Amino acid sequence: MSDFSKFAPLLPAMRDAGVAVMKNFREGFSVKRKPDDTPVTSADLESDRILTAALRAEFPEIPVISEETAKDLWTVRRTWKKFFLVDPIDGTSEFVAHRNDFTLNIALVENGLVTLGLVGAPATDELFIGCGNAAFVLKLSDPDIRSSKPLRHVPAIDPLEGKLPACARVLVSVLHRDKETLDFVSNAGGTALPVGSSLKFCRIADGSGDYYPRLKKLHEWDIAAGHGVLKAAGGNVYALGTRDELRYGSETLETPAFEAY
Repeated sequence: MSDFSKFAPLLPAMRDAGVAVMKNFREGFSVKRKPDDTPVTSADLESDRILTAALRAEFPEIPVISEETAKDLWTVRRTWKKFFLVDPIDGTSEFVAHRNDFTLNIALVENGLVTLGLVGAPATDELFIGCGNAAFVLKLSDPDIRSSKPLRHVPAIDPLEGKLPACARVLVSVLHRDKETLDFVSNAGGTALPVGSSLKFCRIADGSGDYYPRLKKLHEWDIAAGHGVLKAAGGNVYALGTRDELRYGSETLETPAFEAY
């Protein structure tokens, strides 16, 4: 955990964002549609304000890209060797549907690779952290590192070596499942297990799942923090069908199809 010590000042912000999001969850929130027709709520914006303010106060030298405020042009971003990626609420659709599987996400990217991941799950009071070669989980409402539990994932499957065993738990989206994904899971083997948001990566890290294939592109902020947790726990995220670790900082801020295990 020593590698994480310099990032410990972010823990109160994760807690405060979780409190704010749950207040909206319980008491009500506004919903608008963004130009890409995805939802954004008052809770997203409040979480964004809290998390980005903390990052800029604690690490003013590191640029921040947030889903809700991303505006830096590629001509500027392409020179960055290090930056934070923030998704104030991943799984906004789950949040709006009053499901529990939505998350708050901060990732640090260095030279294209994720090196830090913080994933908070306010509805289940979990905070997953991955930094260097150490991953652990603690309470989001009381983020005391001394009470954390280590996570160590030993990959039980290898999708490049053939069909998965029937007992393999293959994580799929709760609200965004499609026939293509379900057909892929059927052909790959294993049993589909619905889990929302970036929690998929954390559930592999904590041993509750084995494999997460994604056949369509996503925004980088959707997955970077979860990738950081899983990577630190001993797993990884690869471009689909390869051994190439997923990289970040593209011109479009989108990922290719990928698989996590």
